[in-house]
Amino acid sequence: MGLFDRFKSKANDDIGDDEDYESDESLSVWDAAEIWASNGKDEDYMFGYTEEELEDAL
Repeated sequence: MGLFDRFKSKANDDIGDDEDYESDESLSVWDAAEIWASNGKDEDYMFGYTEEELEDAL
């Protein structure tokens, strides 16, 4: 184990897993719907919601 390997493993411990990050940074369906609509209802701005969910929120 080299010097940089120690820092890399420590940095990975601080990040946590993706599920924790996603749950901390989720958008409400109403906020997502506003962003989606303001971007021309582009599928790249759906944030994991379905088109039906976003339309209902609008």
